[in-house]
Amino acid sequence: MRPAFYTFLFLLCTLLGACWAPTPAEANDSFKPGQVIRYEGTTRISQTVGEGQPQGDAFKCTLLTLSETSSTGKNSILAIRELVPAGEEGSPVASYDILDLKEKSGLKSRETPMELEASHQMVGIYLPLRVRMPELAQGKSSYEVMILNQIPVSIQCGLQSLASGTAIRNTEKASFDFRGSKATLNKWEERYTNDKKTGAIGRIAINYEMSVSINGNLITLSLACDLQAKEITTLEKTPTLKKGLAVFKNASAAFAGMKASSQTGPLVNEVSKLLDESPWSALARAARTQRQGFIETFEADDAGKVLAKILGKKAPDFTLADLKGKQVNFSKETAGKVTLLSFWGYG
Repeated sequence: MRPAFYTFLFLLCTLLGACWAPTPAEANDSFKPGQVIRYEGTTRISQTVGEGQPQGDAFKCTLLTLSETSSTGKNSILAIRELVPAGEEGSPVASYDILDLKEKSGLKSRETPMELEASHQMVGIYLPLRVRMPELAQGKSSYEVMILNQIPVSIQCGLQSLASGTAIRNTEKASFDFRGSKATLNKWEERYTNDKKTGAIGRIAINYEMSVSINGNLITLSLACDLQAKEITTLEKTPTLKKGLAVFKNASAAFAGMKASSQTGPLVNEVSKLLDESPWSALARAARTQRQGFIETFEADDAGKVLAKILGKKAPDFTLADLKGKQVNFSKETAGKVTLLSFWGYG
C-alpha cells in the first residue's frame, strides 16, 4: 500500500463502514455448524481528485468463514480476510473477526482484534465483510449503513431477484455529513448468488462510489469487489484445517490475554507450519499479522510496554474526598459502570 494513498483512507472507510448485514436472510444452509466456505477474488479501490486521472490499488483477496456452535449453544462465525497486493508494492495482510449469528438481529460482531498500530487494520476498508445477504422487502426499502462504524446513514434500496440470486441497488443518492463536509453516496450495489448444491452464498459482488469535497477539491472514491466460493466443505472433512484452527484459537486467547510475543510465537509458528501450504493459509497469515501488530504496538517502545502491562488489569482501589468533603471509594462507586478518570491539579 503506497504511503501517499493513506491520505484518503479515512474517506474509504465511508464506503465500507457497514461490515455486517442488519437483518438475516431467510433460513438456509449457509451457516451449518462446522461449515467452511473459502471465497477468492479481487478487489480494487480507486480515487479521482477533481479532473485528474483515477489512481488506486488492486488486491487478490480471500474471505474464509468457519461456522461454529459454542458449548452454550450460540452460533458464531469466524471470518478471516486476507489481501495480497496485485502489484509489487505493499505486503500481504490479514485480519479476523468473530460474528454472532442470531435469528432476529442478523450478524453482529462479538469480538474483534485489539486496535494495533499496523496496516492490517485497513483490511476492512478494502475487503468488506458481507457474509450474509440482508433481508429486504420487494421494491423500495430503507437500508442503514454505518459510516466509519459510527455514523448511521439511511439509503433507499431496491431489491431485484436474479436467476440464481439477489441484487440490492440504491434507488437514489444519499447525502450525509462527514467531518463537516457534505458527502454523497452515488452508487451502492450488492449481488449475491446462491450455490445450487449447498444453498450457501456462492458469489458476492460489491460496488460502491461516493464523492466528497475537501478544501475545494472534489474527491470521488469507488470500490469493486468480486468474490467466488472456491470451496464449500466442513471441518470434519478438512482435518488439517481443524487442527490448525485449534492452535489458532489458543494463539487468539494468548493475544487477548496480552501475552508477550515470545509466548505467542510458538503458537503462531505452529499454525503457519500446519496451514501455509494449504488452501487455508489465510488463517495462518491472520495469526502472523496479529502477532506483528502486537509487537509494533506494545513492544516496540517504552510507552507501548507500559500500556501492555495495564490493559485488561483491574484498576487499583482508592478512597478520596469529593468536592463536598465526602469520602468516596472508587470500587464501590464504579462497580458495573464504565468510568472515566480525569486527574488534574495545579502545578
